[in-house]
Amino acid sequence: MAMMPGLQINIGQQLKLTPQLQQSIKILQYSALEVQQTIQATLETNFMLEVEDELVDDLDNLDESHDSTASEDSDNTQLASDSDLKALDINDDVNHADDAYSADYTWDDLYSDRQTTPSSSQTSSSQDSDEYTAPENYTAEQVSLHSHLNWQADIYAWPSESFATIASFLIDEINDEGYLHASLESLLQSIQQNEPSIKVSQKDVETVLEIIQQFEPSGVGARSVQECLLLQLKSLPKTPYFVTAKQLIEEHFDWLSYHDHKRIKKVYGLDDSQLDELLRSIQSLNPRPGREFSVTQADIVVPDLRLFRSRQGWVVELNADAFPRLTVNSTYIDLASKLTDTEQARKIKEQLLEARGLIKSVQSRGETLLRVGRYIVEKQHRFFEEGEQAMQPLVLREVAEVLELHESTISRATNQKYIQTPRGTFELKYFFSTGVSQYGSDDQSAIAIKAHIKELISQEEAKKPLSDNKLMELLEEKDISVARRTIAKYREALGIPSSSERKKLHRFR
Repeated sequence: MAMMPGLQINIGQQLKLTPQLQQSIKILQYSALEVQQTIQATLETNFMLEVEDELVDDLDNLDESHDSTASEDSDNTQLASDSDLKALDINDDVNHADDAYSADYTWDDLYSDRQTTPSSSQTSSSQDSDEYTAPENYTAEQVSLHSHLNWQADIYAWPSESFATIASFLIDEINDEGYLHASLESLLQSIQQNEPSIKVSQKDVETVLEIIQQFEPSGVGARSVQECLLLQLKSLPKTPYFVTAKQLIEEHFDWLSYHDHKRIKKVYGLDDSQLDELLRSIQSLNPRPGREFSVTQADIVVPDLRLFRSRQGWVVELNADAFPRLTVNSTYIDLASKLTDTEQARKIKEQLLEARGLIKSVQSRGETLLRVGRYIVEKQHRFFEEGEQAMQPLVLREVAEVLELHESTISRATNQKYIQTPRGTFELKYFFSTGVSQYGSDDQSAIAIKAHIKELISQEEAKKPLSDNKLMELLEEKDISVARRTIAKYREALGIPSSSERKKLHRFR
């Protein structure tokens, strides 16, 4: 039977993200530094995009309009209304594509540069002098542990080239803590496989390792904590306590691990004061010698939002210093209407569409961050007044439902986004924490419970540290009902030892 061609009609729905919406999602996900880098890269390639050099708004009128939109909640929290955001007016002399994702807000609606706010006093002095360079831009060169070891290996007088090769392989296997994490047997096999022309033996590898273990920092190249401490003791003066410490580490290192101080005093004939001196001498050693070469320069954090208190309450605003004010070059728009060359007009149109798209994406990002930031401040206003103990439970779903946004949008708007507050600078996702059931009463935030535990332990008697059961009882007095296992989990998350361990640590302080 012959097959006959035919037509079939199918009806279906398909969701497609327009390029403008894709760019808006990407810009929302970026941190403030990444947005600045994107803007700078676009400014270098797009002649239609430019930065406003001067503010055209009267600051006094901006103060009045900002204050008039403030609303006083019962909790004394001010949140600006979204209805005050005005339409973005860009010259439409050149035809442009339909906007799939519109963010009709002006820069002045999203920013409030006010001389009376605390944040305005923090404007960089680089605006007054182009030649000014902030002191934090002068940073010391960061030297890694491997660079430091390789430098010492380069200047060491090796008896043969094969020893220098072995040293290179050994240094590569030393981790950032300063420990050699590979066995000498596997190192020997690796050298023989990669350098077949060089004849090396197990004894050669051991000899080179002993030399590297004499390098700085003291204790580097060890294969265990015990060996690391012994290497450091070798470089110290042989005082009575260090001699005893060497014997103790060599012969009975497990006694130190288990805090078996009675046996140490009995075997080495020490009284309490002598034992304290011995333990102090051991504690003065560095079990992680490589950490002194770890990178200490902190990452730069640019806050996206600023929070301060005004007469009406808490005010959230975008950080005007974080992003430049973008606009479209009107000169090129006027020129495009006079051009007869269709190719040049097409190029200007493409550049215009790209510039408009970036401007709308950045403004949409700011509007979303403002909405999320204002809700967080409204929900967590007690935290800014009382501290961590007043933190309320908050999850992404709650914010998404109130703001009528998707949870993924809230996640993007809180990840790597920071708010500068009177209590410090925090990532927005810091204010989210699950609620712990309170057996009929309101749920408590996990962050608040941790803060209570930390406070109770800080106030305990050193000789009588609080057990987890006692902490549970004290929290009950604060109307916080938490299971003992939950307290133990939060205490461990805070890096606080158990009550028995805290008691042992106090004895030798």
